[in-house]
Amino acid sequence: MNATRASSSISFVILLLIGLTATAQTPGDNSKHFAKDGLVFDYPNGWTLEDQSTTDAQQLTLGRADSEAQIRMFVHRGRADTPEKIAQAKRAFIEPYIKATNDSLVQMGGVPERTAVSTQIGGAQAEGVRLRANLGGEPGEATIYWLALGSRVVVLTFFGSDKSLKQATPAWDAIRNSLHIEETKPTPKPSPKPSPK
Repeated sequence: MNATRASSSISFVILLLIGLTATAQTPGDNSKHFAKDGLVFDYPNGWTLEDQSTTDAQQLTLGRADSEAQIRMFVHRGRADTPEKIAQAKRAFIEPYIKATNDSLVQMGGVPERTAVSTQIGGAQAEGVRLRANLGGEPGEATIYWLALGSRVVVLTFFGSDKSLKQATPAWDAIRNSLHIEETKPTPKPSPKPSPK
């Protein structure tokens, strides 16, 4: 899989679907810890994190300079606390994102094969789709998982060549297993001062 083309195409897709913005990292002993706006997870040293969040969603990309594998995270800021809201999120941005990712693989010369998959993320069951394709003679995939976690919709994408994904699996496992959403309390607004009579 051509890392530059795949990364550029998928970056463009995510830019179109979500929007972009800044970076937060806190160093640890053997891993780094991310905690911002209620989103919390750990990731290994050696991985870099790019925060491109907007007012609508937190969007993060994790990768290594020596690997094609990337992990992308999209966490909508709105509440998804009913089955109807989750179904609406699936129609509004999850399915279009899957289609755009599939279309990007086709544009790069692949013939994606789509299969349903599932995994545990933050201790909860996530459903997903695996898009496998052979690009430039090298097999690879983009696997997209989604679930409601802490009343927010979380979408995780793990993609790259088979070889790079195998090497990145420990990082993927660390991120998906430690990911959770902490309830954030809204900042109280100051009460207006009474106007003098």
